[in-house]
Amino acid sequence: MKINVLKKKNIWTRFKPSLVLSFLICFSSQLFALNTTEVNFSGNDLQNKTTQQITITGKVVSAEDNLGIPGVNVAVKGVKGGVTTDFDGSYSINVDSSDAVLVFSSVGYKIKEVRVDSQKTINVTLVIDVSSLNEVVVVGYGTQKKAVITGAVEQITSKVFEDRAVTNVGLALQGQTPGLMVTRTSSRPGNEGIAFQIRGATSINGGTPLVVIDGVPAINYFSFQNMNPDDIESISVLKDASAAIYGSRAANGVILVTTKKGKGKVKIDYSSNLRFTQNGITNYSATSQQYASLWLAANAEETTPNWWGWSTKENMEKMAAGVEGIYPTQFWGDVFIGKGNRIDEMFAQRFSYQHNLSISNKTETSGYRLSLGYADNQGNLATAYDGQKQYNARFNYDYKLSDRIKLETGISFINAITQTPSVGLDAALYAQDMPFFPAKNPYGQWNANFGNVGNRNSAAATTDGGRDNRKSLTSRLDFKATFNILKGLDLEGLVSYQKEDFNQERYIIPVQLYDWYGNKSVENLSNTIQSASNPGYTSRDYNSFYQYYSALLRYNKTFNGYHHFSALAGVNAEKTQIQTLSGSRAFFTDLGVYDLNTADPTTSFNGGGKSQFGNYSYLAKFNYDYDEKYLISLLGRHDGASNFAPGYKFKDFWGVELGWVFSKESFLKDNSVWNFGRIRVSSGVSGNYTGIGNYDYVSTVNLGTAVLGQTPANQTSASLAGGGLVSLDREWERVYQKNIGLDLAFFDNRLSATYDYFIKDNKGMLTDVAYPAVLGATAPKTNSGELNVNGWEAVITWKDHKNDFSYNVSFNISDTKSLLKHKEGADTYGAGKNNVNGYPLNSWFLFQTDGYFKDQAEVDAYYAANAAGKEEMNRVVVGTASQLRPGDTKRLDLNGDGVITGNGSKTSDLKYMGDANPHYIFGINLGGSYKGFDLGAFFQGVGKQQIMRSGYLAYPFAVLSTNQPTNFEGRTWTVDNPNAEFPRLTTNSNRANWNYASNDFMLENNAYIRLKSLIIGYTLPKSITSRAKLDRVRVYFSGNDLWEATKIKDGYDPEMGETSQNAGYPYYRTLSFGINVSL
Repeated sequence: MKINVLKKKNIWTRFKPSLVLSFLICFSSQLFALNTTEVNFSGNDLQNKTTQQITITGKVVSAEDNLGIPGVNVAVKGVKGGVTTDFDGSYSINVDSSDAVLVFSSVGYKIKEVRVDSQKTINVTLVIDVSSLNEVVVVGYGTQKKAVITGAVEQITSKVFEDRAVTNVGLALQGQTPGLMVTRTSSRPGNEGIAFQIRGATSINGGTPLVVIDGVPAINYFSFQNMNPDDIESISVLKDASAAIYGSRAANGVILVTTKKGKGKVKIDYSSNLRFTQNGITNYSATSQQYASLWLAANAEETTPNWWGWSTKENMEKMAAGVEGIYPTQFWGDVFIGKGNRIDEMFAQRFSYQHNLSISNKTETSGYRLSLGYADNQGNLATAYDGQKQYNARFNYDYKLSDRIKLETGISFINAITQTPSVGLDAALYAQDMPFFPAKNPYGQWNANFGNVGNRNSAAATTDGGRDNRKSLTSRLDFKATFNILKGLDLEGLVSYQKEDFNQERYIIPVQLYDWYGNKSVENLSNTIQSASNPGYTSRDYNSFYQYYSALLRYNKTFNGYHHFSALAGVNAEKTQIQTLSGSRAFFTDLGVYDLNTADPTTSFNGGGKSQFGNYSYLAKFNYDYDEKYLISLLGRHDGASNFAPGYKFKDFWGVELGWVFSKESFLKDNSVWNFGRIRVSSGVSGNYTGIGNYDYVSTVNLGTAVLGQTPANQTSASLAGGGLVSLDREWERVYQKNIGLDLAFFDNRLSATYDYFIKDNKGMLTDVAYPAVLGATAPKTNSGELNVNGWEAVITWKDHKNDFSYNVSFNISDTKSLLKHKEGADTYGAGKNNVNGYPLNSWFLFQTDGYFKDQAEVDAYYAANAAGKEEMNRVVVGTASQLRPGDTKRLDLNGDGVITGNGSKTSDLKYMGDANPHYIFGINLGGSYKGFDLGAFFQGVGKQQIMRSGYLAYPFAVLSTNQPTNFEGRTWTVDNPNAEFPRLTTNSNRANWNYASNDFMLENNAYIRLKSLIIGYTLPKSITSRAKLDRVRVYFSGNDLWEATKIKDGYDPEMGETSQNAGYPYYRTLSFGINVSL
């Protein structure tokens, strides 16, 4: 069924893209025509030729490193115009008199004035402006001086990415600014699972910050994360009402990325680094000796030992002693048992590398920057190539047609090729594999395990089980034209086209296993056995095309030197088209040729689809300040989206921001200690529609196939079934945000501090509604939920320099707390992590325990007090193998009803014990330089996070047929150790669940601090580099994730999260050596 997603009130047709293109093309052609006849006069042409001019030359360097500063503005005080320094800081300027005063200014540096007098050469050293109040910060739809910003906006400069041994932008942003949380679930290149969150959760439906690159929303997160970090000039994070200018997608915050443009004279930059990676924390998976020791300890406490049907106490004792050799088994004959460690077999040290090349230039009429990048990022898998090759290209160009016309173009390409094994890396299989079975037998064949693990060999799977090859090409073209209508009034048109082409080819090859003597195993590798659900070959294509059109009017005006106005108004439209196609077949007929055509056609499956959606918006913004002392900002957006039903497609979003720079008041203006003080207050509303499909408001009919009959002669027939119910009045989630902030600077701006407190209220949150089962259909989500989030952020920075030595220290920390005020059906819950009304998101409801049973008498009394065979006691029924014994956990009956209840509501025996959200997220930046040497260190961490390990390795013998966790060895109850940290070991799965799962003592504080980055560099003296005709040469050593301190005691990496299913691929440490050359 074809659906017109916009129907009669088609918001797309309100704003014709063709009209904008026609306007820009015609407008530009007329401008070109005008430019051929227009006569321009520069300031130099109109100079008084009778004046005897003096030529002043010199160089501007930074006090921090004594290197030349490009792009410094050099002007004669009181005279309009000036010059800029070239790439090495040199300049030349004409003045009319020796009484002239030269003014040197650059973003991030203090302004310096020098009287000419009789000097012909004036060399200047600029000191970094620690307060950075003159710094220009990118905000929504424009820029502002940092001194007059009224919102919670943080800007991250390109320095964050310099010399870092990472190619993923997200990894470089971890901990860099308060309120921005960046997490990952893996260290696999191209599969890191990176997620962003600004100021905590905004909705139970999830949501991610909107990413805007050079003024245009990115087509996907891939185009942001896989940008070449060397191309990034700055990143701004909008965290409060300042994001409301982006309306319906701003509830989760906005990340603004600005790419580098041409500056100064022709400059060529080359950088390269070689990265060396090795495994980090890998203590979670037992060796064969540890495995055997756990089994021996567990069975020592059992009345009926369980050797899991394949071994004996004697075998386990030999294994625990580290004896390798042939072991007899009851059912599978003689097998070889070794002393292996699957992690050591699967992973090894690896090398990766990266190269970047750029050329840039800026003249009075044009500027450009062309950059190329290549990176080969290899994972630490030793058995096969597991990595990503990435190619980046970007070209930014601007051309000034006349004093009133400027054209800008941006072109970029990102081509990422990810190649991984198709099987063997899923669900941490290798971490769970039995460690005592070698990957190969003495004949070099893949070794089979035995029992119901007999068809598992992760080394074989990753090496010979097939490949998963993915290619993603993201391309982008931007065109921008700016026309100065009147002084201070500009018309700006912007067009962007972005395209993503993704292709995946995945094939699985059956792998033959052998026993220790070279005989074929009766079973092949389980995860390479092909079936309809595990096809031999799968091909998938995903193509999306994004169009963006915008027209803006900008106005800037200053009255009487004190009243500063700026305003903008505009309209933009967006459209996204998506097409998917997939096909698969099982059972290859020709091993060695892997394609759809070489697999069984009777197992064919194909699918695909098309969709499109659009947005249309009006927006406006107004800023005013009086002498940079009293500040106000008003912004609004009228947003429309095709995802909603007619009459509900449009909604208004707004923001109000106020600021008072109280340090400019007369009673504080001349304070020698207190240099700057500002209070910021903001309030606004933004939107979120995460989880809403493109056509959810349209009733649909599903086509299918029905099977008639229950015999081999079953007949099939086409079938029709109604889709789920639809909601015609559903609309955006509306998130109300309030923020109050304080900015301070002391001691000549060497010490600065910022504090923000914020509140977010999601009113009308989309939630499921529980209806009676007789409804017989899936009900749509409604705007009936409510979520409150509040928190705070703080940054304190000290920067100073003395002669050739400079240093800086910065600390940032943030915290958020959530409260689920209302969600249908969220008053009942079970043991574990839940979203419950009146509690934070991801709250832990667990059993409170009172140690362990000391003796049988305590066990008998416990059964007498609690109803046997009901609720949780069902797991440990009296008279069965699961019956509780001394050393087992004593769960408390909190409500006193004689039943240990693990499901229900607040009347159950579950107790709230905190939440799983990270708290007190912090970052520490340290830096220093002396002459050509520099040192930088960055620490990142979490102060508190309550987690409970889940998955196969969460606790001992959660699953018998896997490896076991190591951290419980020697720490469990025994007769000789009655005050142990954990209850007794048991091979009975029901009793193991009772003893460990969902009990209070299993919570861990995932607090940690990690050295995320260490950089040591040296810049060669100019006297050396100039001999080779080079402007700058820098060599450096850097490292990532080199050290950590953590409260986690079970051997997992603190960034891994709570599930042991993520544990298989070790997070690694990185050492890098690099060089930067400029000429």
